[in-house]
Order: sequence, then C-alpha cells, then structure tokens
Amino acid sequence: MSRFDYERVAKIYPAGTILETDAYGIIRHVGIATGYGTVIHASRRYGQVLETSEKLFSRGKPIRTIPHKSSLSGTHLVVRARGKIGQRYGVLTRNCEHFVAWVISGQARSEQLGPLDLGRH
Repeated sequence: MSRFDYERVAKIYPAGTILETDAYGIIRHVGIATGYGTVIHASRRYGQVLETSEKLFSRGKPIRTIPHKSSLSGTHLVVRARGKIGQRYGVLTRNCEHFVAWVISGQARSEQLGPLDLGRH
C-alpha cells in the first residue's frame, strides 16, 4: 500500500477534466484534474489555489465530471492551472469557479454568484 493519496485513487481522470463535488450544502466546488490523480483548485479552506489529492479536493464526497469546450488540450489546461498555484482565494473575485472558468476560457466567471460576481476581468 502506498503512502501517497494519489497512488490510491480508484479512477484517474484525464488531464484537463473539470471535476465537481458538493462543498457546503448547495454550493459546488470545482477543479481541474491533472491526469495524475491530483486536482488543482482554488480552495476557500486553504485560502489559495493549490494542487491536492482527489480525496482532499472532494473531502470524501462523490466527484462528478463537467463537460466543457476548449480549444486548448488537457495538458495545456493543466499548465495554465499550475501557473495560478499560490494565487490567493477570494469568494467574490477568485473562487474555484472563477479559477476554472479562467483556465478554460481566459474569462473569470462564477455562475453560482450570479449578479454578485465581481471576478469579471
């Protein structure tokens, strides 16, 4: 048995796959799969963008995949996401949805915030 969480993952999602899990009640948490059993996501809990195991990302809750369209390859999406590691988290301007939307399209948006979304840049 491995001591590394990512080596014990039952399913490894391809690089660039958008993953979603339930966070707080009706709030969703999203991130970018790396293809190695880890996820890059903007974490409120840790206050920044970071790369963690799928287990830490989902906090033991089921993970769903979200279809998306991007002209970039999955590997290129992971490279863009890794470039934001360490960026501070902000619920109204730099949350997990802003992060994933920016990685895919270059536009930071958060559907969950609706009119409260201040991340449009």
